[in-house]
Amino acid sequence: MLVEVKHWRIMYIIGIDGGGTKTVGILTTETGQHLAQVQSGPTNYHVVGETQTQSVLEDVVSELCRKAGISRTSPIRFCLGMAGLGRAADQHVIGQICDELGIRENRILTHDAHIALIGGTEKQEGVIVISGTGAIVYGINADGKEARASGWGYLLGDEGSGYDIAIKGLRAIARAADGRDDPTELTSRILNTLDLNDPSELIRWVHAASRDTIAHLAEIVFDTAQSEYSVAERIVDDAANELVCAAGSVIGQLEFKGQFDVVLSGGNLIHQSVFADKLRHQLAEIQPKASVLFPKHEPAYGAVLLAQSKL
Repeated sequence: MLVEVKHWRIMYIIGIDGGGTKTVGILTTETGQHLAQVQSGPTNYHVVGETQTQSVLEDVVSELCRKAGISRTSPIRFCLGMAGLGRAADQHVIGQICDELGIRENRILTHDAHIALIGGTEKQEGVIVISGTGAIVYGINADGKEARASGWGYLLGDEGSGYDIAIKGLRAIARAADGRDDPTELTSRILNTLDLNDPSELIRWVHAASRDTIAHLAEIVFDTAQSEYSVAERIVDDAANELVCAAGSVIGQLEFKGQFDVVLSGGNLIHQSVFADKLRHQLAEIQPKASVLFPKHEPAYGAVLLAQSKL
């Protein structure tokens, strides 16, 4: 009697979080067993170009396979999360890059907030509030309906972001120098940090500085807010209010029927406990069904979980 023997092939998952400053990749088995993790340079093609984006993604995938001891031809499901991939034009560009890399099937292309939410909650629903260099609030409910607020970029919005907070701090210095507003400790603290002697020197500095460099000054605003209410703390309070407003918009659109998670993510919320507490308290007042938490996993692992859910 002949017995049919079935040969099962292991399916692998690669989750990638592609950002404007770094790219993180994780490789696991289909059951979630962690096999490899790598970090490389930025893959936001708007910033570094399509050629560099493709090169970094190629390096990340190759290095993950090398570390895990598997072939690039092994059955792999990919999930790539990147800023802007909620837009059709960006999906087309990154889709073509993936085609060039041989990733034509078994792939999910989505935006960075989506994978950050899933990594943060370990669920396929909830809301995430992100305040880093930029800011965005994104959510998805049990029916798969999505909603977002903010995330319009630093020229149109991103209220509550590091860049927004820093720029308002610099404007406060200019207003104080003119006598249009109260004097502020921000003047001496920021000028000393930048090795400048006079507020007027900020004009040349701000035009030469990158968006990320400016956003880093938010840390000084947060520190100053601990001792100064009239200016610095007002800036921080306004930033918290803007994020809560955006979160309220998303939550209202999604109409959650029961308790749901709200994840606080991004460097400003992870590392600035007073700022995070402001959001936590305000969200508890306006959304008692919301359970506010910090991320359980990093976004790249969220990409793994998303791919895993589609197997």
